[in-house]
Amino acid sequence: MKKNEEQKRLNSLAEHVLDYLHKKNSYAEINLIKSAQMRKLNFEYRGQDKTTNVLSFQYPSMFPKINNGMPKLLGEVYLDQAVIKKRAENIDYLMVHGLLHLLGLDHERYDDRIKMERIEKKILKWLKKEY
Repeated sequence: MKKNEEQKRLNSLAEHVLDYLHKKNSYAEINLIKSAQMRKLNFEYRGQDKTTNVLSFQYPSMFPKINNGMPKLLGEVYLDQAVIKKRAENIDYLMVHGLLHLLGLDHERYDDRIKMERIEKKILKWLKKEY
């Protein structure tokens, strides 16, 4: 699948996942980027001079929330297809993982990781049935 087609597929999938999570009036931007770009983002925002599979950036919470009927931008998810392919990882899972970070979930503490993993499994099971 070409990059643009895959990016469109992932954006559509993200929209469906957000609907499933009752975030119907929200959206996230899903971006497929090259390893050099991912390495630069990872260094600039996390201080790690290496590429990674997924990065998420939440839309600033201090921005005004004016309800004008427009969907709310949750943030951006960046995926490095080369790293994902090299590690034989599931890009749909990583997109879901990134979305959950945008919704405030984290996996730094053990109990948070368990909660996040439970939600990820539930979504992936739902995706298998729906798609």
